Amino acid sequence: MINFKNIYRNRLFIIGLHIIAWTCFLLLPFFIYRLRILHPWFFTREIIDNLFLIGVFYLNIYVLIPRFFTLKKIVYYFGCVLLVLVFITLQQAVMDHYFMRYLATHKVDLSLPGASIDSTGKVTLVPARAFMRYRAFAAGENGVYAAPRARFFGNGRFVTGSRPSEFARDSVMAPGPNGTMTLMPVGPPTFWQHMFFPEVLRKSVLAALLMLLMSGFIKIAQEWFKSEQQREALKVEKLHAELKFLKSQINPHFLFNCLNTIYSLAHKHSAQTENAIIKLSTIMRYMIYESNEDMVQLQHELQYLQDYIDIQKLRLPSGIQVDYQECGSPDGLWIEPMLLIPFVENAFKHGISYTDHSFISIVVTVEQQVVRMLVKNSLFPQRVGEQGGIGLQNVLKRLELLYINKHEVTITETEHQFIADLKIVLKND
Repeated sequence: MINFKNIYRNRLFIIGLHIIAWTCFLLLPFFIYRLRILHPWFFTREIIDNLFLIGVFYLNIYVLIPRFFTLKKIVYYFGCVLLVLVFITLQQAVMDHYFMRYLATHKVDLSLPGASIDSTGKVTLVPARAFMRYRAFAAGENGVYAAPRARFFGNGRFVTGSRPSEFARDSVMAPGPNGTMTLMPVGPPTFWQHMFFPEVLRKSVLAALLMLLMSGFIKIAQEWFKSEQQREALKVEKLHAELKFLKSQINPHFLFNCLNTIYSLAHKHSAQTENAIIKLSTIMRYMIYESNEDMVQLQHELQYLQDYIDIQKLRLPSGIQVDYQECGSPDGLWIEPMLLIPFVENAFKHGISYTDHSFISIVVTVEQQVVRMLVKNSLFPQRVGEQGGIGLQNVLKRLELLYINKHEVTITETEHQFIADLKIVLKND
């Protein structure tokens, strides 16, 4: 399976993606302009203008935003943005000025893609307003078109031969060879006319603002995703630290209870003391070698549960009923270690009385990926519970952290009975 996250983090992939995107950006004007100037100077000017805009993109995303915007130096940031806008306007005005000076001494062929030719041989532009703002007129002398007072990247005039007597109102022109026409401009405008010409201002400022906004959006999105990743990493680290602390509380807690049981058996000189020590060694082996893992097999957890119940039963009188049942197969299922035992421990701690009738019933059912443990024990309201127990509160906290929306705990207390019903959706192999 392809790991797209690793692909997106690959530096060469990101560089290649940037190269492809900017190549498309540089070539885009040559495909969308309705009126194209077929001369290398025009292509050179477009590429230089776009390269400066690309420079604005990277200047904003790698210099201005990190050094000013993210540090809340808003005045400095917008001051730099204003300087960038002025610089781009000057740069594009200079390019247009020298471009017009070149056109003043050279003929330029214009390609008219998308034009239609009628039966009389005339060419009609679709749409009428093309890339350059111009007016089309009837042919002048020598077959060269005249466009007095037409706007060509400024206030340049296109005059050749005599002034035409009639103006066309629908941008209709006679065709030249191969669907092109030739304009010979004279008298280019001055630099300052270019500088403050609305077309130049609008084009340069809007293009620069677009680059600033696009780079700003991308940088803000990157910072947001980075902060989210850091927040998630801190959350996971905090979760692991908290779980480790909870487990460190559980281990001595169970050891303390088991040692109390063995002490009780030894005090009675019970023959089951040796068996209890063996059971305790099994429990300790599980606690030392497996409970530190993130996940354990469910059948190992149930075996640990069985050993604990066996130890507890050794110290109880025969009149106290303790039932334990397992239904279903736990094979292939995994669970967080020591999640089930606190409910059983709580039942033995609060559900046993040597004077009143008492019982404990534990039923574990496994159906597909759902394990359910139903624990019932007798309850004695007049009995004051031991203080300082952390088992049940501990496991409820762990369930909230580990099985979000994948567990359900129902605790019911009646006058004579305590019921804990736990359901967990587990992972399988």
